[in-house]
Amino acid sequence: MTAKDPRSDKVLHQEKREFFEIGLDIEGRMRYGAWQIKEILDLTLPPIKTREERFLFTLPKDTKEAIIEVKTYYCIKGSKCDLIYSEKKEVTYPEL
Repeated sequence: MTAKDPRSDKVLHQEKREFFEIGLDIEGRMRYGAWQIKEILDLTLPPIKTREERFLFTLPKDTKEAIIEVKTYYCIKGSKCDLIYSEKKEVTYPEL
């Protein structure tokens, strides 16, 4: 998620979240044992279900407008990533 000033193209806020395959870390090494994986699976999101993520942040006080862009990638072993979702919105704040 990136928030930019549309006039100067300056990045006002940037945040990233990563999720990885259960049982493996980002380098592909075994992270958990079988019983731990079973316990995690019992608490995870079932197939074909979706979940909303929220990014809460504060923009600088003098910000009048910003472009918020969110991109979701699916990466296989960290080497090849495909863009699966992208959304961009412009927000403006009225003068007080």
